[in-house]
Amino acid sequence: MPASCARAAPKPSPPTVRRATPRDLDAIDRIEQRSFAQDRFPRRNLRRVLASRASLFLIAEADGAPAGYLMLLFRRGAAVARLYSIAVDPGFRGRGIAERLINAAEAAASGQGANRLRLELRPSNIAAQRLYERAGFALLERRPGYYDDGEDAIRMEKRLAP
Repeated sequence: MPASCARAAPKPSPPTVRRATPRDLDAIDRIEQRSFAQDRFPRRNLRRVLASRASLFLIAEADGAPAGYLMLLFRRGAAVARLYSIAVDPGFRGRGIAERLINAAEAAASGQGANRLRLELRPSNIAAQRLYERAGFALLERRPGYYDDGEDAIRMEKRLAP
């Protein structure tokens, strides 16, 4: 077939984000396992937190498959929501999925009455730090020896639009 007649590969569909349900546990656990070499959330903890009223899990889907997830934690009466975990399956990275999850988390946190979103991350996780900075998070503090291996934590915060 001449090059001018060749069909272009179909463009990947844009990712969608929805609230996760307990039926998404297998997908969330699989993304967790594929995404983290350390600081993994055990499946039993994922199950417990997924069922908690103080949490909200969002799942991103791309091309009909689970591509990433985000875990938000809330404290009753608190104006701060905590972005506790975000992971994008390695096969879906570079497609804006993390940004979509963060945007959805901001909307969900605002909807729950939060005016700020906070998170912690390892200083060695430069890619995540850049992602959060692009999303408008700013350095709040550094916590020495925060992680089990002794690495510090960077705490970041973003003020949410009312």
